[in-house]
Amino acid sequence: MSKLYKTPGVYVEEKDTFGSSIVSNPTAIPAFIGFTEDANNSNGEGLNLVNGSTIVREPVLVQSVLEYEQTFGGADTTGIVDVSEHDNDGKTSYTAVNKKANEAYTPGFMYPSVLAYFSNGGGSCYIISLGKYEEFNLTEMPATITNEMSSIEEAIQMAETATLILPTDLIRFGDANYYSWGTQLTDFASKEKKYFTVMDVIQKDPKGPVYNVEDISNYRNAVSLEQSCYAGAYFPYLQSLTAFAYKTDLTNVYLNGSLLQSKPATVENTKTVELVKTFLSTNYINMPPSPFMAGIYSRLDSTSGVWTPPANVAPNGVAGPVILLTNTQQESMNVSNTGHSVNAIRSFTGRGTRVWGARTNDGNSVNWKYINVRRLFISMETDISKGLEAFVFKPNVFNTWVEVKMMINAYLFGLFNQGAFAGATPETSYQVLIGLGETMTEEDILNGYMRVSIQVAPIRPAQFIELTFSQMMGE
Repeated sequence: MSKLYKTPGVYVEEKDTFGSSIVSNPTAIPAFIGFTEDANNSNGEGLNLVNGSTIVREPVLVQSVLEYEQTFGGADTTGIVDVSEHDNDGKTSYTAVNKKANEAYTPGFMYPSVLAYFSNGGGSCYIISLGKYEEFNLTEMPATITNEMSSIEEAIQMAETATLILPTDLIRFGDANYYSWGTQLTDFASKEKKYFTVMDVIQKDPKGPVYNVEDISNYRNAVSLEQSCYAGAYFPYLQSLTAFAYKTDLTNVYLNGSLLQSKPATVENTKTVELVKTFLSTNYINMPPSPFMAGIYSRLDSTSGVWTPPANVAPNGVAGPVILLTNTQQESMNVSNTGHSVNAIRSFTGRGTRVWGARTNDGNSVNWKYINVRRLFISMETDISKGLEAFVFKPNVFNTWVEVKMMINAYLFGLFNQGAFAGATPETSYQVLIGLGETMTEEDILNGYMRVSIQVAPIRPAQFIELTFSQMMGE
């Protein structure tokens, strides 16, 4: 009914013709978990701990390597670099081992992981610090982390826009601990239905070059298959173009058992120091591939869409994989009776290094074997769930159902136009069902439930995967 105006003049009414809309949320923002050089805010004060935690700091959003360095510092130089000199037919060569307390020590992966992420097209990311480098302890820390898993999960939830979970730095605690924590984080991701865990298969020998099938079997035996479509794993390690860090004053560099800095300042020793420094500048880290993959996810999502398979892509900042896999070796990684697929990273003549697989851990699943499909549905569930929140206090009646259907149809049509689905037409790509007799009974309506069914064909036309949303309406 038109309004009655009581005075002369011009009156303007704005009508909401299009109703509500669904906003697409970020799809590839990782939360890196591990140890950092520092853990201070902009005022130089220590970061707040997650409520009730003794080690887990609140997440910090960083958008560049510089921002990371301002809050968390740089690379791990807490150990020593023990350099050995060799004479190979009259030519001098060097090898190096990282140590701490006279034992082999793997420097922290957090800083080089951030470098790998940004060099591969990554945007924003969250850092969840578990403490400083010097607090890393192989003996005591695993039990603490196990007890603090709920705090780590809480920190991930505090990272509001995070969608990827990367526990890469925790590899240093060994396969039993890392796989156990990875399974817990994957279970957490499946319950929240908004995260995807990017994992690595641990190499017993990070240098390679020999393929050890036990690396794959250890992973498959340790990681739970339940809800494993919320995780994907990669193998082998990559030779990065980031060198192991050392203190610029050489106070942690040894040559043949003697502190390099303590050598007399002779011409010969000065030359030796320069040769060692040159060697150290090319003493590259063999890294787990997950941070490179997080950057690739981010790059593809922004340029092609979350539905794009993260495969046949060249990672940046690597010399190549440390193991040159064969077709036969990859076959056993790709398909397994247990369903634990492992994605290979391979080197091809004339093509360089390529990511050569895009399967979730649940590689035998009909619906969820592909990473891009799983991540697309995570994205859609998140977007649509947030869109439906606008209807919580609306009446659960026909007019509301029409508005909801129009809103979701518009969102899915936008994805269809971008090429997210397999069908050639909207009808063969998606369907939206809502209403009495379609998705709801009279009892549902009386109890305040609005139910929406969405069917999407991400792989083949008219072969739908169904999503169901149930919302309790306000009174």
